[in-house]
Amino acid sequence: MSENKSTEAKWTLIESIEDIEERIILIDKDVKKKRSLYRVLAKENPYRLFLLLGGNECEIELYNWAKEYTYEDYLEYSGEEYDSDEEESWDIEEKSIEHAQNTGVWYVTGTCAISGPNDIELIFEVDYCEAYLDSVIGTPYNTDAHGDHGILFY
Repeated sequence: MSENKSTEAKWTLIESIEDIEERIILIDKDVKKKRSLYRVLAKENPYRLFLLLGGNECEIELYNWAKEYTYEDYLEYSGEEYDSDEEESWDIEEKSIEHAQNTGVWYVTGTCAISGPNDIELIFEVDYCEAYLDSVIGTPYNTDAHGDHGILFY
């Protein structure tokens, strides 16, 4: 069986399971046992998997991330002269958030925990572009992709 047919068979199998909790249990077991039979689905079309597991965009918790704005960046963009006292007092977190808010440029992500029986929690992370969900960047199969994207602010 070719890889494409195998992948399509996995989609068909999951879609044939009418009870969403059973789908959640299937994926949870696959992730925990590190069998990764369904990892290809998360890689091929993570948004489709998210929806098949009952994921809901309305339940996504949003996070704003500012790119680090260093004193060197400030000097480069402002044209100001170097000042050792100012460099020493530079609060990178505060200045990064301030710069993001002043420029209107920051990265937005969100996480959604899909809950199932027996305290199952499958975490998906998404990113946004111009206030719309752009893509799924983290799935239960690649949790290392979740998390730190700069300086978190609200």
